Amino acid sequence: MEKDPSPLDTLRQLKEWLDAGTITQQEFDMLKQKLVFNAAPGASPAPPTDLPVSLAPPIGALPLDYPVASEPTTTIAPIEDPLLPPVTTEPVGGPRTAVPPTPPVATPGFSHPLEAGRPGASPSQDDAFVTPAVPDSAEYVEETAYAAPAKSPLSTILIIGGIILLLSLVAYLMLGNRDSERLSSTNLTAADSLATRPEEGPQSEQIDLPPAAAPETIRVAPVIPVTPAPAPDSVAAPVTAPAEDAPAAPAVADESAAQARIEGVLQNYYSDLQAAPFSASAYFAPKVERFYLQQNTTPAAITAELDRSHFPEFLEAQSTIEPGTLKVSPPVADGSRVVTFVEKSSALRQSLQKHQQTAAQVRVRFDKNFKIVYLRQEKLLENNFTD
Repeated sequence: MEKDPSPLDTLRQLKEWLDAGTITQQEFDMLKQKLVFNAAPGASPAPPTDLPVSLAPPIGALPLDYPVASEPTTTIAPIEDPLLPPVTTEPVGGPRTAVPPTPPVATPGFSHPLEAGRPGASPSQDDAFVTPAVPDSAEYVEETAYAAPAKSPLSTILIIGGIILLLSLVAYLMLGNRDSERLSSTNLTAADSLATRPEEGPQSEQIDLPPAAAPETIRVAPVIPVTPAPAPDSVAAPVTAPAEDAPAAPAVADESAAQARIEGVLQNYYSDLQAAPFSASAYFAPKVERFYLQQNTTPAAITAELDRSHFPEFLEAQSTIEPGTLKVSPPVADGSRVVTFVEKSSALRQSLQKHQQTAAQVRVRFDKNFKIVYLRQEKLLENNFTD
């Protein structure tokens, strides 16, 4: 059961309505006065106000036996408000009857806060008594139970058939996978040795080509010039052998001479490279394609680079060609040759204060004038440091 709100809570709610603008100040004062009078129904009426005493001069004394009528006492009640209950005054001398306590009347209009905005009816009006709706005395009919529609037997038959088919397939795969007797048997039967001619489909007409004739070889006998027989009295001249191998001898000589000259150039190059000064123009062409890491350089730039980085760092440097590793290729159209060999080097590294021994695969290309146009270490084979 919901507890009735106290007058203080109702007054606070009215104050909130006034602040929110839901009711006006006049309606707030009227509701507040009504709430105050309803909160104290048993309060005694206000004491009667004394009438003003007349200051007229006194009249002469009346005789004692003159009857004097007592004036009725007039009680001034507060101005009645049409919205407030009337004020009743009971005689003081009469016996007081016990008044049964009246149950508190809950004002349904103020039992809970209303929604924002103006109320549906004026709060100053009394809430009309609304009689509860009487339910219709209609006959209660019990609802019928829900019955699911009957399933089609076709779906059940399909499901059962699918399950049976799946089980049959599994059983066939598990039990019927036997090895073929033709493949696993070691006995040769007549059916196995029966040779059948493969079927031939329609084919185009075969063209018989004539056999190719063997190539004819014509041998031509060399024509030997007839030399006249010498006279018996003439002096016998020395017989000279035919000079068939004469062109090969100069070629071999040229290759040997080129290899010897290349070895001499490389030995002089490594000898001058041990210490400064070094003149690169004596060994390199005017335009060098590559020198170690430098590309498209000149002999002057090579000399400057060696003076800057090589001679100050590599002290006591010695480089030689490992015997048996020098290979010279035949000359190409422009007369240049490619030389490959293994370079053995040792030096004292100034920055590390250690001796370094290296072995590297070197590729050098000489032009037709035996000047170096390409020099590079292709692969480092050894690199050891010792104190």
